[in-house]
Amino acid sequence: MARVRAVTRRRQRGSTLLVAALCLAIALAALGAIDVGNFYFMRRDLQRTADLAAAAGAQTIGSATSTAGDCAAATASAQQNAQTGNNMPNATVTVVCGRWDPSVNAGQSYFALTGTPMNAVQVTVQQTVPYFFMGPARTLQATATAQSTNVRSFSVTTAVASLSGGLLNGLLNGLLGGNLNLSVASYQGLASAQIKLGDLATALGVGSMSQLLNTQVTLAQLVRAMATAVSQSTTASATVITDLGTIAASIPGGQQIALGNSAGTNGLLAVALGDPQAAATATVNVLDALMVAAEIGNGQSAINLGTALNLGALANVTAQARLLEPPVIAVGEAGFNADGTPRTSAHSAAVRLYLNVQLLNVNLLGIVQMSALNLPVSIDVASGTAGLQSTQCTTSKAASQSVISAQAGVASLCVGMDAASNLTNYKTLMACNTPVPVTSLTVLGVDALSLYVGNPTAKPTPTGLLLNLQQAQPATMTFNGIVGDSDDYQSTNTNALGSATSGVLTQVVSALSSSVYAVFAGVPLTNGLVYNAVVGLLNALVNLLTPILNSLDALLVPLLQLLGVQIGVVTVHDLGLTCGQAQLVY
Repeated sequence: MARVRAVTRRRQRGSTLLVAALCLAIALAALGAIDVGNFYFMRRDLQRTADLAAAAGAQTIGSATSTAGDCAAATASAQQNAQTGNNMPNATVTVVCGRWDPSVNAGQSYFALTGTPMNAVQVTVQQTVPYFFMGPARTLQATATAQSTNVRSFSVTTAVASLSGGLLNGLLNGLLGGNLNLSVASYQGLASAQIKLGDLATALGVGSMSQLLNTQVTLAQLVRAMATAVSQSTTASATVITDLGTIAASIPGGQQIALGNSAGTNGLLAVALGDPQAAATATVNVLDALMVAAEIGNGQSAINLGTALNLGALANVTAQARLLEPPVIAVGEAGFNADGTPRTSAHSAAVRLYLNVQLLNVNLLGIVQMSALNLPVSIDVASGTAGLQSTQCTTSKAASQSVISAQAGVASLCVGMDAASNLTNYKTLMACNTPVPVTSLTVLGVDALSLYVGNPTAKPTPTGLLLNLQQAQPATMTFNGIVGDSDDYQSTNTNALGSATSGVLTQVVSALSSSVYAVFAGVPLTNGLVYNAVVGLLNALVNLLTPILNSLDALLVPLLQLLGVQIGVVTVHDLGLTCGQAQLVY
């Protein structure tokens, strides 16, 4: 019995030690859990501090006037926010500025310290946290990156002041094949209406901006979606929605257009953003979008402009245009690509235009035939471009601003017999190899006298009259953040030969004195009695052409402006500045 009691006591002592060890382990685990929990909550607090500080810095990065100032202001905002909202006064806050761009920066991280414009802030918050029970202090840190993008929308287009119901109806009917008859007031309403791209995406049933840019729709579908998007605006009038419905109903067939512009496809919108979703709050003008979409939908077909040109007594006027490169509406941020070109740019349509004016064709019993005027003209207009240089957002829209540079391309004008063939041969440079008999007199089937326009001194044979309008340096334009004020349309004269208001075709007049020559019975006249007698006819022809060309210019220049082409003048239409909201990206 004594041995049994001794064994029992030893077993009890062993059980007590086991229980004590177990309790100690539980206590240590509890104390460790307290430390781990403290680290968890401290890390969460650090992450919250980093998130808020990065967002504060990103909101400020686009507000200063220089790249260095952007980072200085963003750093100050991030540091102040971290110090105000952080319960750990000894934490170290590190702020770096850079660019967040998924389309450019390689690897898993889209944030880079290089690249312009800077649009992101990365904040690292570090704090040394001691253990309560489990050992020495431990250093914790949290990192957050936030980006914010200022988005500008603009196009190269004509001004509201040049709107004309007759011209616009004729042009849109030529582009769309419809039968519109809207008033000037209707077009002015369309020109003042804005739609958000996010609302347009919703109206078309797509969930993101990337999907929108990859969508193809018919012109009628696009116009109806624009009407739905306009209805989301509190400032849009019911008339605008009604007019868009009228336009949609007048569009025959199923002309389709791409909404996103790419290297292989002409599209409505050129969005130059690393994250296209940032363009959801950007706005575009309804009339601009309508005109660009109509020109893209028309494709390479020749547009008959004869119904839009009304010269009254001048009678026979042939007018056709072909779009070599449709225009595009630009939506994006400021800055430059690696090759130095603007990241966000818009262009006007590159157009080849053919005109032929015929006046007073007389046939007297088949004996005498006379043509008082035969003037075929082709105009080749290279596209005008505009690029977004910089943006600056402040708390005031009036103080916010964007800087856009604009430049017109080279235009060529040909008066020659091959003017008509230039319209169909649009893939090569414009030819002007054959002079044109603008006035001719035939007696009994024999050419008696002809007055030609061309270059009689060209070798080996005379050619037509070819004029080149030379481009100059780009101009710089500054727009504020207010839509609908006086600075929305800005123009610049970018060629040395004068603005579009001084005339396109009238520039021929200055060259006529050296470009009009006579051929009598098949022999060019350069001197002698007959030549002196014909000089009066040459002067009379020049005097006749001057008012005719002036009359054509009065209609041609606005017509080209409606196509987005202004010879010698580039007009940039600002469609609005959207100042970005900060967004945590990781």
